[in-house]
Amino acid sequence: MKCQNGAAKPVEGVKMSSYFIMKAEASSSLWKAVMGESHAGGTWYEAVEFACELSKKTGRNYHMQTEAEFEYAAKKYKDKLSNIGGSGMTGEEWAYNSWDADKHMGGTDPVGPSSGQHTQKTRRDADSEGSDRVTSRLIRSIDGIGPATRLVVSADMAYPPDYIPSCDIHAPVLGGEPTNSYRDPRWITGDSYKWGTGSIAIGTFDLQVWEDGTAKLGSTNGQWFTSNNIAFVFVPSSGTPVKYPYIFLDDKQGSVIGEGAMMSNGGYIGRFEKKASTTAKPSVSGLKSGEELAKAQTKFNDEYKMVDMTSLPKKASEITSAYKQDARLLDGGVGKGWFQDNTSMKGAHHYRKDVDEDAFRFTVNQQGSRAAVLASGKWFTINNTFLRVIDEKTGYIADYLYTVTSGNDPTFYHNSFMGYERADFRMFKKVDNNKMPQTNCGSICGEEIPKGIAPAAMYVNDKEKGQSTFTPAKCPSGGCK
Repeated sequence: MKCQNGAAKPVEGVKMSSYFIMKAEASSSLWKAVMGESHAGGTWYEAVEFACELSKKTGRNYHMQTEAEFEYAAKKYKDKLSNIGGSGMTGEEWAYNSWDADKHMGGTDPVGPSSGQHTQKTRRDADSEGSDRVTSRLIRSIDGIGPATRLVVSADMAYPPDYIPSCDIHAPVLGGEPTNSYRDPRWITGDSYKWGTGSIAIGTFDLQVWEDGTAKLGSTNGQWFTSNNIAFVFVPSSGTPVKYPYIFLDDKQGSVIGEGAMMSNGGYIGRFEKKASTTAKPSVSGLKSGEELAKAQTKFNDEYKMVDMTSLPKKASEITSAYKQDARLLDGGVGKGWFQDNTSMKGAHHYRKDVDEDAFRFTVNQQGSRAAVLASGKWFTINNTFLRVIDEKTGYIADYLYTVTSGNDPTFYHNSFMGYERADFRMFKKVDNNKMPQTNCGSICGEEIPKGIAPAAMYVNDKEKGQSTFTPAKCPSGGCK
């Protein structure tokens, strides 16, 4: 189907060059013919890899549909395309664009912000309201599974401007986990590089790290250490230390959650990435080793002590009284819950957590139902930083890093190790049930999540993409201490 130049709504000022689009989503048989295996609803990266392999086999430059290409075809040709537009669309489809509620962009052949980068992506789904908007626009982690693939070939150019060729996009690959130490070497930048704000983030991140223990956060000089390869701690020459629980994606990018409020020191959450720098190492007096610096902190025993992370419980029955629960995570009783309200972000779904001493529950809610149970079961925490939830029936493990801000209105941030959303963050506020938003949620968001509810089968049964990617750092030869 060839789509000629035109404008697509609801974004004004969009112009499209001519292109060919698949009449139907890629079938399992087509996927098998191209990739050698039956699989048509994988991750965003797998969809791009499919486009690359099909391009190699045919000599044509296939690419994943952009939002603009999808929308224009859906509106103009929805009676001729199968599984697209209104009630005729049977499932979700990947779009190339990164999710940004405020940058659903206009212009000619737009590909959206953060082209090709590891960010949360847009998926398109049947419009539940049945209006002329054709389909609703939803968010999906780039590592998420489920959406189908529909490819496009541009008629008059290799790819749309700013579109990274399909064969040049690759999932990040993380090297081996360094030995547990008080200085994770992956953080070291030296004089030539620094860690800066990434594509999806709230706040500003500007950190430079040297091997001898010197560090510079923004304009402040200090020292640094790490805890169990999951928390980076900046210790200023004067003032309060700042902790950043972190997850690396590869040697050039990752994700952190600061424990400060967004407008305070250390108040940053989201992606960080390695960038060029010309800042020379500052002179910091009294440099200590990572272990000395860690043990000098008043929070050492509660938050920074080295732990044998390889021996953490993997079954609910293994969680003994020796494993603590951070009381800050408790939601305050049956009349309250931790809630991420996506209404302001124009999202179609919301998240809720109910946390009691005997049960942790975490769901995504959409269109009046619990669309998926992401975590459920017994739980414990390590060093007020690491959270593990284990379902008693299936043994399904969910792992997160977290922080909780101080004050009367705390925010509960988490950073996910789960395979379908590695290094994605969420933000929760404690909300009374009768004050939960109803938008795209109905009454379900204001209802306590039942104890014993089963995690989503699609994640439990997918051993590669559905479960935790947490790889514990091994203790050094002298043991963890």
